[in-house]
Amino acid sequence: MGHTALMLSALATSAVPGFHAVSAQTLSSAEKDVALVYDVEQRPWLVELPTSAQSEAAHTETLRAIRALSEGLRSRLTFRVPRLAGTTEVGSHTLSVCEYLPGQAPAAHKVSPLLAASIGTALAQIHSLPTSSVQDYDRPADSAIDSLRECAGIVDRAAATGLLPQALLRRWETACEDAGLWQFEPTVIHALMQLGHLLVDNDSVVAVNQWRDFRVGDPAKDLAWLTTPASSTFANAVLTSYRSARPGADRWVMQRARFYAELDVARWLLHGIDVANDTITEDATAMLSALHDRVSGDMDQALTQPISQAKHPLEN
Repeated sequence: MGHTALMLSALATSAVPGFHAVSAQTLSSAEKDVALVYDVEQRPWLVELPTSAQSEAAHTETLRAIRALSEGLRSRLTFRVPRLAGTTEVGSHTLSVCEYLPGQAPAAHKVSPLLAASIGTALAQIHSLPTSSVQDYDRPADSAIDSLRECAGIVDRAAATGLLPQALLRRWETACEDAGLWQFEPTVIHALMQLGHLLVDNDSVVAVNQWRDFRVGDPAKDLAWLTTPASSTFANAVLTSYRSARPGADRWVMQRARFYAELDVARWLLHGIDVANDTITEDATAMLSALHDRVSGDMDQALTQPISQAKHPLEN
């Protein structure tokens, strides 16, 4: 039996001494019991309690990341990020109480030029945070070589399935061999960035959510979602703002972002195989085939020059 919103409100008093709830509503999902709770000052709080070992593990990682978002880092951001008020153990799981973040996740077709500029600035602010502050909290740190090895490993595993079109394999191998593509300085990254994790109000980013994988790594990972067709109408405006706010960004950051976006299809294929799910495997195989069809006209060019100079394979 799941915990009701009232039950979660009561448990929150153990996590945060002096906490007094006056109203609550359930936001529970299959993975967690969740309540949006208002205190006596009408401040909103998110009370979460995992309901399985798997969701508990993810929740623990999220809390570790939130604790690493120190006051010093927060002071450098113009938007809000999750803030942990307290935790308590409920059986074998951890109940947490965090500030409820303002704003709404925007729809891609509603991203205005002003919002696109705000998104670019927000991404640049994250990538400009001091890496030493994050490492003080033992967050993972990936070097440029680590990022290359990760990509090469995905390419090798995808090739071993026998389901990867040879033209795509050659393209991806060329990207891994392009030394210039991997000459970059790691930065602080969100690492799970997508449009839905940005919370906006009045054409401005007011908060950023979902920091579970917060780390030091390749800033291109936070930009990969901008290279997909769904973001095509506003990506250039975001990137213009991003480069203006972060002029030190390396030359090939968007080319690596494209590469990461392509490899997401390979990751989906490998996931399907790992969990022996034929539906996922077939879906990923179809996606790879569609990707191959889109880039087939560029394959000769891609084979003779690195991906850092090639056309985006998802362009129509």
